[in-house]
Amino acid sequence: MNEVLERRAKREGKVTPKACIEHLMQAIEAGGVETVIFVARSPDGIIHSGWSKTQHTELLGLLECGKNHVICEMCE
Repeated sequence: MNEVLERRAKREGKVTPKACIEHLMQAIEAGGVETVIFVARSPDGIIHSGWSKTQHTELLGLLECGKNHVICEMCE
């Protein structure tokens, strides 16, 4: 996405993938992130995932927490 579209999205209160990753990188650089797991959809609809070195049970728990956060946002 080019910078004009990024600025427009920010002005409209939308969080783009780039803005999301930039926020995450700031938190990582500040030492505020211990573990990362991600799920992303590419333009062709393929789902990609990845994670930092962590026990699989913890990764599943993080995904459940993320799912719960999304559900709570939907209820607001």
